[in-house]
Amino acid sequence: MKLGFTCPVCGFHAPTLPPFEHGQNKWYQEICPSCGTQFGYDDGALTHHALRLRWIESGAKWWAPDPAPNGFDGLQQLRDAGLSTE
Repeated sequence: MKLGFTCPVCGFHAPTLPPFEHGQNKWYQEICPSCGTQFGYDDGALTHHALRLRWIESGAKWWAPDPAPNGFDGLQQLRDAGLSTE
């Protein structure tokens, strides 16, 4: 298991952020900089898989106003995290 935060929606990994633990509310109201999911809000109405499909359909683009990591590729990020792109 990787240390740090891995978004269950888009697979973004940040080793310096606390881990996402489903049902533990550790990411309640936090927003993933990659896909823009606000935990405790967006995932209250839709599953992580449904949010992922919505992000893919919108182009799997970097969400935050801060620059994306060098070479950012949302679809490759999903594959690297072992998350479905379908």
